[in-house]
Amino acid sequence: MKNKGFTLIELLAVIVILGILAAITVPTIVGLINGSKEDTLDEQKNTIIGAAERWTTDNWRKLPETTCDIKVDFLKSEGYLESDKDVIDPTTNEKMDGCIRITYDSANDQYKYTYVETCETECN
Repeated sequence: MKNKGFTLIELLAVIVILGILAAITVPTIVGLINGSKEDTLDEQKNTIIGAAERWTTDNWRKLPETTCDIKVDFLKSEGYLESDKDVIDPTTNEKMDGCIRITYDSANDQYKYTYVETCETECN
């Protein structure tokens, strides 16, 4: 009489091997997902900064020679960002409603742009 199938030891060995593979691959996959979220966040900030740069080009006479902030919602309402969608932070899944801080660098005679969470002095 032949017994067909696997023994309990063989099944346990397969389960142990699968567990070891999962322990090796899961942290790598989680790291890749978190890295891609950070990359997406950086790209979204660059898009918002690009919109602020376009606004600055069109409205340079309104800018002080110090520092001022432009709200993301203002850039949307003025048509510099796509207005039918909220900009979502992929790391927190919350709306990005911060500001672009525009700082005048007199030494290089140019403006510098940085995304910040809280607004101080508005440009517009």
